[in-house]
Amino acid sequence: MPLIAMNREMGSLGKDVAKQLGAALGLKIQHHEIIDHLANRARMRKSHVISFLEGSQGLLERLTTDDIKLRVLTADEIASAAEAAPGVILRGWGATSLLKDVPHCVRVCVSAPRRQRVRRMMHRLGLEDDKAAAAIVDENDRSAQAVMRRHFHVDVRDINEYDVGFNTDRMSVEQCVEKVLEMVNSPQFEETEASHDQLRDVAIMHHVRAALRTHASTSHCWVKVEVTHGRVTLEGVVDGADQKAACGDIAGRIKGVMDVQNRLRTEERRGYRS
Repeated sequence: MPLIAMNREMGSLGKDVAKQLGAALGLKIQHHEIIDHLANRARMRKSHVISFLEGSQGLLERLTTDDIKLRVLTADEIASAAEAAPGVILRGWGATSLLKDVPHCVRVCVSAPRRQRVRRMMHRLGLEDDKAAAAIVDENDRSAQAVMRRHFHVDVRDINEYDVGFNTDRMSVEQCVEKVLEMVNSPQFEETEASHDQLRDVAIMHHVRAALRTHASTSHCWVKVEVTHGRVTLEGVVDGADQKAACGDIAGRIKGVMDVQNRLRTEERRGYRS
């Protein structure tokens, strides 16, 4: 079944593209749905999670929020959504970056020139002042770019991060949808046993990272996790033998893990803290 990850700029009509794709393919669109679950897992207010995901955190939120934990949990939610559904459209939250190694995932960017997006937002918000609309668009762009750089180390406007990019100043929503459908139905993006296994490995990697970050005994460990054919490799430095064993034990409990190669090194009284 199709797996589509989308990123879009404010005023680009990306929401409309996603909606029509969902209708054409009979797929659910995941976007705001992850917020409630994230807030519960991170034990945070929903408003704090939203400000984190949208890059609009205030000073107090930045000082009191565990950004790394939220980033790890966000990635885990995206991976879980991609893995669980027979097909899904994931809009935003870094899905295009997180799923870049999954061969059957179609990664889409929807954009438009700033002047066009400002006009659309004026109409959508009922504004007469183009400067007010421009300020909203510019702030959204800055926040989105900051979030992608900070959490995924990518430039949101780099077309190399996507399989296809659309300029809705030149193409209609219907034309964008038609092109994505062509890609989804092409042999290049067909889901195979190998591509499904790759998605499973990506999901396991994020599941392990999230489990380590949320368990009290390993929450401050800095562990590199790699997964190949369900076999997990842990690398890094931890405080001692007990912590090393805890990391291996937690990783081994994750569904789908076939084996754990625990290559963590120990340094007593010295830990890697984020």
